[in-house]
Amino acid sequence: MTSVADTRLLLTLEFPPTEALGAKVESFVEKEIARQLFAPSIVLTEFIKYAGARIGEEATRTRLRVLKEKGLRIVPLNEKTALMAGSLLLANRNVPITDALIASFVKNGEAEYVVTDDLHFKTLGVKTKWI
Repeated sequence: MTSVADTRLLLTLEFPPTEALGAKVESFVEKEIARQLFAPSIVLTEFIKYAGARIGEEATRTRLRVLKEKGLRIVPLNEKTALMAGSLLLANRNVPITDALIASFVKNGEAEYVVTDDLHFKTLGVKTKWI
C-alpha cells in the first residue's frame, strides 16, 4: 500500500504545532514509511524552501538524509508525471503546480493516496490520508 508524501507532512513532522502532535506524527510517518511512503523530488524543493528559511539549509538537508535513512524513498519526476500534472492543471487552474505533480502519482496508479490535509488534493480528485 504505497502512499505519496505532500510537503505538509514533512513540515508537520519538523515543526509540529504541539508536543503531543509531534509524537503522533513521528509514529504515523514511521508506519507510512513501512508501507512504502515516497516523496516526489519536488517535495524536497519545497521542504528546503520552507524549512530552510526557519532552521537553515544544512539542517534541512540533514533532516532529509535522516528520513531517507529511515526508508523514505525519493522518486524523480518523469514525463508521465509531468503530462498527468499538466492535464490536472488544465482542468484546475487555481491549484499549485507542486500539488498537481504530487497528485499525478495517485492518478497514474503509482500510489494509493497522498498524505496531506491540503484541500487542493480533494479538488484534484485524489484520495488523501492525514495523521
